[in-house]
Amino acid sequence: MFRRPAYLVTAIAAVGLAATGCSQRSEPVEELHVEYPVTVRGSGDAPLLLAKPPERIVALDAGSAELIDALGARDRLVGVPSGVTLSGGSSVREVVKDTGKIDVAAVAALEPDLIVATPDTDRVDVAQVEQRTDAPVYLQPSRTIDDVERAALELGFLVDEPAAARQLVGMIEESVAEIEGRLTTVDPVRTFVDTGFFITVPDGSLLGDLLRRAHGTNVAASSAGLGPIPVEELVSADPDIYLATSDSGVSLGSLQRNPETDELTAVREGRVTILPAELVMRPGPNVAKGLQALAVALHPDAFR
Repeated sequence: MFRRPAYLVTAIAAVGLAATGCSQRSEPVEELHVEYPVTVRGSGDAPLLLAKPPERIVALDAGSAELIDALGARDRLVGVPSGVTLSGGSSVREVVKDTGKIDVAAVAALEPDLIVATPDTDRVDVAQVEQRTDAPVYLQPSRTIDDVERAALELGFLVDEPAAARQLVGMIEESVAEIEGRLTTVDPVRTFVDTGFFITVPDGSLLGDLLRRAHGTNVAASSAGLGPIPVEELVSADPDIYLATSDSGVSLGSLQRNPETDELTAVREGRVTILPAELVMRPGPNVAKGLQALAVALHPDAFR
């Protein structure tokens, strides 16, 4: 059986992007066809081979679901995480609770022929789903903007929507370039990112990548992944900007009322911003909007 190498799929997609320049040019949709079987690299231990276009897709990550929707394959999505809103008001069964717990039985009942997860999806649950369904699993790259762009291209080939993938990546690249262009002369800002209970994000995460690109420095990056940062360490670092995700339960008022944080410079001077979690935490088509939200929070003068 012919196997299209993963590097060839990525190369074909990259050539398509280079040929169009920016996303505003017309796309020769009729010239782009996927020949199955197709193989993509993903983030798994081995490339994924798909023998034919999937008809029943379960996305175990919200960003993955949104990517598939943006590629025009929402009619093939049969299972998504809680809190995902698809275009056109489509209603799809929720198979991942808002706690992140996967309903393995619900996924199996949907009889998927493709499952999409990320490296941050619970590995035990994913293994159980794979065993129960015998469906191929695409492990989507998800920890940088570049990862999201590669994932869009690879998913475009998997779901037979390469032209839509090319357009989407072109739009993301164009938006990111415009945002980064506004930040060329600004200095990095010392920042703390709170996802709840003083738990921050590592540099090797999507939000960590967005923060770096937005010219922010995570003052607690060395403590990321080790649980809540000790408050005394946060006080000692005294960040210039305090960022919190919208699902963290943190607000300027709560920080002002907390005697352990009320004297932080960022809190005293009101430099606390709540970021929409659905933009900065999901490796999906809105990743450039997440970057802009961060960039505006850190460098508002650059966007006036």
